[in-house]
Amino acid sequence: MLSQCLTGSLIRDPYKARKKDVAEIHGLGNPPIVKLRPEDINVRRCRLASDSIDSRFGRFRTEDLPHLLKLVQGAPVLIGHDRRSLGVAKFYGGTVEERGDTTWIIPKFYWPRDHSQAEDLRIMIDGGVYNEASVAFVYDRPTCSICGQDLRNCSHWPGKKYEGELCFFWYDGVERVTEGSLVFRGATAGTGFELDEKSKSSPPLLSDCENRNPRLFRIKHKGRHYAGELHPAGNTTASRQ
Repeated sequence: MLSQCLTGSLIRDPYKARKKDVAEIHGLGNPPIVKLRPEDINVRRCRLASDSIDSRFGRFRTEDLPHLLKLVQGAPVLIGHDRRSLGVAKFYGGTVEERGDTTWIIPKFYWPRDHSQAEDLRIMIDGGVYNEASVAFVYDRPTCSICGQDLRNCSHWPGKKYEGELCFFWYDGVERVTEGSLVFRGATAGTGFELDEKSKSSPPLLSDCENRNPRLFRIKHKGRHYAGELHPAGNTTASRQ
């Protein structure tokens, strides 16, 4: 019987967290109590909220989005706004970005790889099954877009047109973000998840190159299938299939 000892990392993720991510996470007001390493976490980006009119006819002011992103820092990521749960991830960092005619807040969020369901969450997000998001927040006043008064005291109704102008209301005086959630339908069109803007493409699938490279092989680790490549120095790299 022939045997060989293979060493190397199993690459499961097309995007690896960086030291910058860890630094931002530990810079939160409620940081981890143990020191994280980039290999300890999964990281994704979330198009969480924008300055477009949402399904409730509410709207954030573009100039308020940087403040909203600041309030998102350290907020939990829940499933379906279920506040009976403790969350599956946490928001940190991110940017305010223009996408066409819409401006978005796009925070990052992370979750530990060692959690028993961490890989399931990653697969569902990356596979597009979990693909929309929603933000829960507290604000001071709904300002009518027609008359500029508090919507609760004026005669206009959101969603109706007055002399051809659609009535909506501004979310003014946002005080707190309580959480952001993975949801089946977000109130704002276009929410979703992304890899980091600087992420590299994932390694090629084994089926694309196994006939061209005899050093490629298949392995199974903890019930998951990987493609691996032998290197002259004896190291191995692998990607999940």
